[in-house]
Amino acid sequence: MHQLAIDYHGAGAFEPRHHIPAAPAAGEVQIAVAYTGICGTDLTIAKGGMDGRITSPWPIGHEMSGTIAAVGEGVIGWAVGDKVTVMPLDWCGDCPACRAGHTHICHDLCFVGIDSPGSLQERWNVKADWLVRLPDGLDLRDAAL
Repeated sequence: MHQLAIDYHGAGAFEPRHHIPAAPAAGEVQIAVAYTGICGTDLTIAKGGMDGRITSPWPIGHEMSGTIAAVGEGVIGWAVGDKVTVMPLDWCGDCPACRAGHTHICHDLCFVGIDSPGSLQERWNVKADWLVRLPDGLDLRDAAL
């Protein structure tokens, strides 16, 4: 089934793209994205402020909420229908900063939605390690904030 993504193409340029999403790889889940918030970083990107860093075309976005639509091989503790958001930082765990417990300044930090594809797509495959479980009573619209 075709799904919609909104790709960034450079300063002020976004275009819709219809595609068939790949199944989640081992260690990944596929999220049915319900909401994506637009933050200051996204606005900087939209104005072309990070064009040297972002691959284009590219779906941006990282402040999101949704439910798990599919689970890849080897993923434990997550199931289809679980309500989630993501931790938008993926640190290496091996550089001097990470080994010192300062993962927020990882030398190889991947900022989700900038250095990897983001949540402006209906189906989004992410590492299961990035997931944050949402409380049952929390509305998905509020959770994206």
